[in-house]
Amino acid sequence: MADKAVRILVRLGIGGMLAVNLSGELFPHQICKQMYGLKDEKGMLIEAPELCLKQFREVALKSELNNPEKVSLFVSKAFHAISAGSTLLPSGAVIGLPRWYLNRAKSDVENSGIKFDGKPITWDSELGQTLTESYLPTENMIAFTIGHEISHIQRLDFKMLEIFASPLWLYLTFKMCSLIPKIWKLHGALDMLLKLSICGLNYLCYKFMKQKVDHWSEFIADEMSAMCEPKVAEGGVEYFTRRIKLNLIQYKLLGEEGRKFYTDEGDEIKSHTHPKLTERLGKLRKIQLRTDLSKNSSQDR
Repeated sequence: MADKAVRILVRLGIGGMLAVNLSGELFPHQICKQMYGLKDEKGMLIEAPELCLKQFREVALKSELNNPEKVSLFVSKAFHAISAGSTLLPSGAVIGLPRWYLNRAKSDVENSGIKFDGKPITWDSELGQTLTESYLPTENMIAFTIGHEISHIQRLDFKMLEIFASPLWLYLTFKMCSLIPKIWKLHGALDMLLKLSICGLNYLCYKFMKQKVDHWSEFIADEMSAMCEPKVAEGGVEYFTRRIKLNLIQYKLLGEEGRKFYTDEGDEIKSHTHPKLTERLGKLRKIQLRTDLSKNSSQDR
């Protein structure tokens, strides 16, 4: 009876994971856009500015994106970009740009409501000047972010891994817990201990592999975006340079509290799904150097 209940729970778990993972990709407008989109006082989604739409058209052409008309840009309420769906699917795809990409002048940053450690910002301080610089996007930064997200919606291999990895992990864990104890013929507490050990080890393996795949996906997205055009690579270098500089300022000003969130190199300690900022910046600088050398050699011919 207990085994039957466990089987039912596992099937429900697998079905639930698939439903959650698939829903955002199959219905990006209804789920991702509505959930993460920035809205005005009337509850209407704020449209992406023309500057961002212009950069999208240019980068989509350089990236050889199929059916770019099936991609909808929106402004995300978060401070990071997000994307979902695919141009190969009937519902298309969406790309959400960080809310601070709406900023066009220093006054926009100052009036955005940003606080530091719960206190208002002194805008002529080192922190205030760094914040202003960090949250005023350039056209190249916007282009790099769009190119990065275009890579995510183009790479169906990573999407398949994201959708099916967790249900597959649960299924294989259940199978191992069902088969291995039959081989070793354990009973009572030892049987329970073995099953718990299998679940724990499988989870650690899954977590380790997922992090590796997530980091790989981010590196590839950075590379595909940067390879579009030299100015896009420049935008990526600028984006990560600014983020690291801001993190270093916060690391210094927050003292012991800052050491919980940032390293002395400016990396974010609790960011597990994304690679270190310094690693991404280093790779982008190498790409930028290669593209610059290639550009100079072609001009010399």
